[in-house]
Amino acid sequence: MSIESVKFRGRHHSHRAVTFLVTGIACLVAIPVLAVISAILDGGSEVIGIIGFGFFAMSVLGIVMSVLSLKERDIYTNDAFAGIVINSAATLVYLILYIRGMVA
Repeated sequence: MSIESVKFRGRHHSHRAVTFLVTGIACLVAIPVLAVISAILDGGSEVIGIIGFGFFAMSVLGIVMSVLSLKERDIYTNDAFAGIVINSAATLVYLILYIRGMVA
């Protein structure tokens, strides 16, 4: 087997997937931070709810963009799958908190 017969693929990490993987991690980190801030501040629950809803929207956007990054050619898909999983977990937690806030 000669060296010419080995083909290397020019695979790379998708910048979109890495970006929304990091934003998904930020959304997950924001959950306990917002919980601690809401426990310390008594009157700021409305502002914290708006910030939480913004993180919810950002995690939904992260899912969509991670799925779109899977369609790119010649990329490593580990980042995109991790972004989908982390953003889905954040979306689920924010959705549960949102429904619990509406019921309470």
